[in-house]
Amino acid sequence: MNKRLIIPLKEAAAMLSVCRQTLMEYVKKGYLPCIKMHKNSIYFRQSDLDEFIDSREVRYAPLNIPTCNDLQ
Repeated sequence: MNKRLIIPLKEAAAMLSVCRQTLMEYVKKGYLPCIKMHKNSIYFRQSDLDEFIDSREVRYAPLNIPTCNDLQ
């Protein structure tokens, strides 16, 4: 298995199904740490992305699953 140490911004955004600007907002708000290698080179650790995803998991009872309108 060839596991990379860091993941570039564009790929991390795709993994989370968000645009790069949204991902950078998460960074600015302190929700997700990043690694800045150069002026415009932002990277992420896979473990940080996994933790970010896990921290946002929400479980609903089968009868209480919200609709898209409920989440707005």
